[in-house]
Amino acid sequence: MGFGWHGLDMQHGLWSEPQIVSALAAAPRGNIAVRLRSGSYADIGFALDAGATHIMVPMVNTAEEAQGVAHAARYAPQGGRSWGPMSALFGAPVLNPQEANSRIHLSAMIESAEGLENLDAILGTPGINSIFVGPVDLAMSLETDVDSLLAAKESPLGYIAKACHDRHIEVGAFAGSSVRASAFEALGYDWVATDTDMGLLKAGAAQALDG
Repeated sequence: MGFGWHGLDMQHGLWSEPQIVSALAAAPRGNIAVRLRSGSYADIGFALDAGATHIMVPMVNTAEEAQGVAHAARYAPQGGRSWGPMSALFGAPVLNPQEANSRIHLSAMIESAEGLENLDAILGTPGINSIFVGPVDLAMSLETDVDSLLAAKESPLGYIAKACHDRHIEVGAFAGSSVRASAFEALGYDWVATDTDMGLLKAGAAQALDG
């Protein structure tokens, strides 16, 4: 349908481990990101072993946490990922460790006042390829709401985008609507999640009923 990328959400969506395996086996992986439940070795290893090349780790709040997830996402000597690519079970090629490391795109999610405060240190962590903002949690942590953050003259959301671009790192965010997506793009965000599958189904159903 022309979307630039798709996200499979294990944290707040209904994507189970078997469904992730099936989806990654059936679809081209270049434009699919998997949002994990946590930054644990188990969750990171599962998604990568299943064939994901882009993973999004929620609630990265410190440089130490960023270092931990970067270490878990890559094979030695760059990290400590355990060998076990299950993608071979459904006919996908098994990459050697060096190739696999080079293809991984790791997004650290900034979703709290603590993460915002430590953004520069997180951005300086080797192995972090991009930042993805969870604006609802970030807004709650800052005791405000998403629309107020987007409208603020000196918005933390704009600060995040500038800090990322100053380091030549891409930044994305969950928008949830085309209006918010445009607002994020105006702040310099490189990629956004415009809507959810349920949101699109609801909008399509409403349009069909109106017609």
